[in-house]
Amino acid sequence: MNPKNTSVSPELDGYWGDPTGGAEIETSLADYESRACKSPEFFINKDVLEFKNDFQNYLEAKKTHVSKFTLPFTQTNEGCVGRPIDFEFRPGELTVLAGENGSGKSLLLGQIGLHLISCGASLYIASFEMAPVRTIERMLMQTVCSQGKRKIEAPDVDLFFRQFASKMRICDLQRKVTPNELLRLLDSAVHDYKSNILFVDSLMMCVRDDMDKKETDYVMGKLVEFAKVNNVHIVVVAHCRKRGDGGSKNYSVFDSATKESIKGSSNITNIAFNVFVLARDISKIQKKAEGKDVDDTKPDFVLNLCKQRNGAWEGFIKLWRDNASLNFCTSWTRVPVRPWLELTQSEQAPEPYF
Repeated sequence: MNPKNTSVSPELDGYWGDPTGGAEIETSLADYESRACKSPEFFINKDVLEFKNDFQNYLEAKKTHVSKFTLPFTQTNEGCVGRPIDFEFRPGELTVLAGENGSGKSLLLGQIGLHLISCGASLYIASFEMAPVRTIERMLMQTVCSQGKRKIEAPDVDLFFRQFASKMRICDLQRKVTPNELLRLLDSAVHDYKSNILFVDSLMMCVRDDMDKKETDYVMGKLVEFAKVNNVHIVVVAHCRKRGDGGSKNYSVFDSATKESIKGSSNITNIAFNVFVLARDISKIQKKAEGKDVDDTKPDFVLNLCKQRNGAWEGFIKLWRDNASLNFCTSWTRVPVRPWLELTQSEQAPEPYF
């Protein structure tokens, strides 16, 4: 041990270790006095070496990390069909889900929400355009309906509410809200009900004019800050501009699902951690209406993950909708995968109402 680096106390002889490993300390008293007068920014800006331990801990955490709040889909691209999608709804992040009116954003959001509950999430839905009973009806259909069962029955209702009680909260407010009112609602969901996944449907209902860049940027900034401070994930629904004619020879649903099509301020996508754009193939709808043959192996919808700040995968997910259950599927056979249904089936059958 270097005697220059130790201060021996008669009462604590041999107690002190040598943090420098025997190297002589070169920092003078004048240096310490100089640092004491530095601005707070001096201590925020650090030499890269100061991050070594943090980085080593980060690598160790990645080795043992298991994705928890994932998408209810697998990859659909050629050569990768069935592989997991490297995406998760991480704490402290904000995701934008955008699409045109009628593209199925709210339906998709409901399906994702049910999947996240099956993964252990506590879900909060603030849908300012749809009554809670309508939201529940859709999610109940996504849980129990199929090609062979198109009607909701009394036992289904009882089972649904018993299964999802205390796991899902819904805001009972159908009107525009101010930014501060929205933040108070989210704060209550987090602190009163311990919600950790928050859906805001939609951004248009939280601003006076969705083309007002200043107000939109303010709301988005506040939501990003709220997600970070409270360590929750927020999903915000946004709208896309109306596309051109689906009957055009140059039409492609893939070209429609881009972040450039999102209506309003560019900071909707710039500030967000993740951006999804959902687009419906309107050419298939037009052909069916005209009685023409339709290639059903082509997707009804495409979901484009066009931005993911903290993940490696970006790309298109081809989707087909099962109209009986309102679920989106990753195959033209339209067989939904519903892990939340397994949760309800694991319970005992309820007593009949009548």
